Amino acid sequence: MIRTDRLPRPVRAIPVASALGGTDPGVARGPAALLSAGCLDACPGLVWDVPPLLPQAGPRLQSLGKLCRSLARRVERTMTSGALPLVIGGDHAIAAGTWRGVGRALGAPPGLIWLDAHLDAHTPASTPSGNPHGMPLAALLGQGAPELTGVPGPALDPAHVCVIGARSFEASEPALLDHLGVRVFNMAEIGRRGLGLVFAEALAIAGAGGRAFGLSIDVDVLNPDEAPGVETPVRGGLAAADLLPLFAGLGRLAGCCAIELVEYDPGRDRDGRTAAVVLALVRSLFAKV
Repeated sequence: MIRTDRLPRPVRAIPVASALGGTDPGVARGPAALLSAGCLDACPGLVWDVPPLLPQAGPRLQSLGKLCRSLARRVERTMTSGALPLVIGGDHAIAAGTWRGVGRALGAPPGLIWLDAHLDAHTPASTPSGNPHGMPLAALLGQGAPELTGVPGPALDPAHVCVIGARSFEASEPALLDHLGVRVFNMAEIGRRGLGLVFAEALAIAGAGGRAFGLSIDVDVLNPDEAPGVETPVRGGLAAADLLPLFAGLGRLAGCCAIELVEYDPGRDRDGRTAAVVLALVRSLFAKV
């Protein structure tokens, strides 16, 4: 069991060079590309964990399950050492390991804010594509593929989980999340209420009762005009200019226990604009305010 009220904390980036969850191998190059683009400079004192986590050969779900177990162990070790993990993917399927490892270190499931254009709440029985990067949130809630739900660690408590920015999903996904009690803030609601009010409510849900909370950030939550370097872009996303001030200093809060940043695909980027936005997000998260 660790404390989350100790500041300042070192920040340790955990690169996960995996594209097992989707169909484009480009996202596996995301962590190295962000390192080359200046990720270490975006957060003073950031330590880059080596070696990067790599998938093993074998059937996809089986290999992904092994990778998530390894990631969960590394996240747990990072937290028990007193550092804050900044997990950098790779595709979003790795979340099935990140947040089980966080829960093991805490001794209880964290609250979680999931920023994503998609709900990632499919199971093998519901997915039309078969791609595991559409399954991690369901798996973290104890639903779906045993290779992902079986990663050791506590399942998330749906009462302390919320999704921001969803705008592309199949009907089975909101049905599952609604049944479980996960709060989803889609783009229509954000448009009505404003991102500031929505984000404040999400923080209250994730951190209710003093619970430690984390952020899982899929780059495709942003509008693809300013962040084209993702595998599954969806128009009508969040503007970085709106998100940056809300992120300011979050990674320095005592209650923030981990941050995950996934789905950057350097092969789909244009003029480095997506990398620049991602690094701006990292700078904001760890800014002194």
